[in-house]
Amino acid sequence: MATQEEVYIKIKSVLMDEFEVEEDAVAMEANLFTDLELDSLDAIDLMVTLDKELGIEIKTEEMQDLRTIEDVCNFVLASIPANE
Repeated sequence: MATQEEVYIKIKSVLMDEFEVEEDAVAMEANLFTDLELDSLDAIDLMVTLDKELGIEIKTEEMQDLRTIEDVCNFVLASIPANE
């Protein structure tokens, strides 16, 4: 099973590689929209990428309350099947 640190590292990697977010801007408390300047389409792209790379299913409506990187980490951890 993945740890919060492993999920955080994956999210950080995706943000830096796919969205050109500066490494020092990525922190657990960083807001995806105000701090990292993602828009709603970027947020969907982020979730689709995490969906593919981590083998989880994320529905668009489930993403509505995700604002910070910590929110995303916790959501991803809760979505990973227990047998992995």
